[in-house]
Amino acid sequence: MTAPNTLTAIRSKVRKITGSPSPTQLTDTQIDEYINTFYFYEFPENLRLFQLHQPYIFYTQANVDSYVFPRNEIVTINPPAYIAGYYSFWSQSQEQFYRTYPQLNNLLQVDTGMALAGPYSFTIPSAPFLRGYITPGSTRINSNVLISAGSAIARDDGFGGWVNEAGTALVGTIDYVTGICVLTFDQVIPSGTPINSQTVPYQAARPEGLLFYNDVITLRPVPDQVYKVEVQAFYNPTQLMATTDQPLLQEWWQYLAFGAAKYIFEDRLDMDGWQKIQPFYDKQERAALRRTIVQQTPQRTSSIYTEMVDFGGSGNYYNNF
Repeated sequence: MTAPNTLTAIRSKVRKITGSPSPTQLTDTQIDEYINTFYFYEFPENLRLFQLHQPYIFYTQANVDSYVFPRNEIVTINPPAYIAGYYSFWSQSQEQFYRTYPQLNNLLQVDTGMALAGPYSFTIPSAPFLRGYITPGSTRINSNVLISAGSAIARDDGFGGWVNEAGTALVGTIDYVTGICVLTFDQVIPSGTPINSQTVPYQAARPEGLLFYNDVITLRPVPDQVYKVEVQAFYNPTQLMATTDQPLLQEWWQYLAFGAAKYIFEDRLDMDGWQKIQPFYDKQERAALRRTIVQQTPQRTSSIYTEMVDFGGSGNYYNNF
């Protein structure tokens, strides 16, 4: 007989722990929700395990500098960062990053008001220039192109279109690479009024630095073509859906059962029940963590001597010369 480790076995264990043998007390669907809530949300936050630490890889697009981080798939990302295989600068501080790669606005007059709202056609000569982006989890547009004419304001939406100051869409288009623009304002621009642009021009190249801030990854320089970007990440585990599904490591099955039982006791306001199982929960948590601890034991803490690798045999690499 094989050792239990499937979703069916976890359900059975949960029923035993919580004293709920009958589906009239807890349905399988309810138990599965408790199991997956613990497994997907709390488990990776409690334990940053070796098995959940994997590379996160994405590919750049030419003239696109900002990339949304899949925050519901990955718990956290961390250095080192490699861009096209090159070890690259990593920062989580806007202050540090933009001191190294300043975002300096270029101000130019691009057209003149003609006593109408538009359309106005003009070319911003400082192209290419940065595009805006949308803050993840919201509709807030962080624009990088601004057109002003008296009190009228238009800004880019990050996708080649325009919005006004409040974020309402305007008619028109913008090409971030060529600088060709067509724009109709939301008000009449008086005749002779200067129409000014503010942009952040750049020269595209292979990126050498990465900023991770507000779940957005920003690269500098702006990519001039497709590059592979690789950083380290702690992933959320895959939820258990079918009765034969197993956790990523089969040995975690009892920890998941006690974690689900904890939620059930909390929902029942049964603090006595939770206190009774807590020692067993803690035991399973230590067991789940043990493999990662043992795996990391041979790896010494990084220091200035880390690169002096011992290859064995004839001794240290540097002693072979």
